[in-house]
Amino acid sequence: MLLLGAPLHADGSPGPALHRRLACALRRLRRDPNARVLATGGVPPRALCRRAEAAAAAAVLASAGIAADRILVEPRARNTWENAERSALLLRQAGLTGAPLLLVTDPWHVPRARLAFRAQGLSVRGAGCRVAGAEGPPAWPRLLREAVGFGLYLLRWLRVILRSRYGKRRVSRRP
Repeated sequence: MLLLGAPLHADGSPGPALHRRLACALRRLRRDPNARVLATGGVPPRALCRRAEAAAAAAVLASAGIAADRILVEPRARNTWENAERSALLLRQAGLTGAPLLLVTDPWHVPRARLAFRAQGLSVRGAGCRVAGAEGPPAWPRLLREAVGFGLYLLRWLRVILRSRYGKRRVSRRP
């Protein structure tokens, strides 16, 4: 399972989005005692505190009784694309890339997150977390952000594909 980070409060505690994602992850971890989770998320540029989102998530999971050996932490990614890049590297090093991975995030974030993780060669499926009492459907600014982000990630993925197929071509410059 991949638990994507989300903004923290100024005191370093999980904000509303991370609370929703943690509740979803905890339900799934409790149902399957063999499941492991990779919490990913660093300190984004406009963060209210200097604590990594993944560290905050791991602390909540541990305090809820999830054993430390079931929790992996990737504390450096600053956005969804970096979540995918850094998580893919960590998962490959740990030998955990065989089975499809479950992305735990908000429903409106699933398409863009899936695209980013698939661009890194990971087999993923999304788990849009709906938690009782959570905020309602996304407002149009959030949908607009996700639509623009999806388009940009699609271009990044195309770049990854082209580089893997054709390699980096050097442009010769004459003096």
